[in-house]
Amino acid sequence: MTAQELNDNYEYKITKRALIKEFPFIKDVFVREEEEINKWSTIIYIDLIIDPFVFAQQYGFRVWGPIINILKRGENYRSPYISIFIGNDDRVDLASPVNKAMEELMYDIHKSPAIPHELKLGKKLMIGTFTATPSSLPPDMLSPQ
Repeated sequence: MTAQELNDNYEYKITKRALIKEFPFIKDVFVREEEEINKWSTIIYIDLIIDPFVFAQQYGFRVWGPIINILKRGENYRSPYISIFIGNDDRVDLASPVNKAMEELMYDIHKSPAIPHELKLGKKLMIGTFTATPSSLPPDMLSPQ
């Protein structure tokens, strides 16, 4: 399967749209490397661009300071764990329900009988990484140039 075939796939489109709608902190869903699409026989790992500040506001925590510093330097920050974006000590406990909800949403779409077999991916989508970009910095955190 090519990146274009993935992007044109109905199940993938529905999953992408649902993730962005249900989780407003998710700004984009994609596969970083085309080789990753065919790397595993039953899974495709997707990458999410997130806004950690929307995530923090939505769930009532603060963004982890080192991530803010990285974004202020103009660099992206990527992690396989969404919990790393949380600046509270109980970050894993705070992130767990969100992770579970995203996984359940993707699983439910994958298993949905409403999607005809010929429009399904044939592989399960799983989250590979979460990436925050400098463009997610709120205006009050931007350094004057």
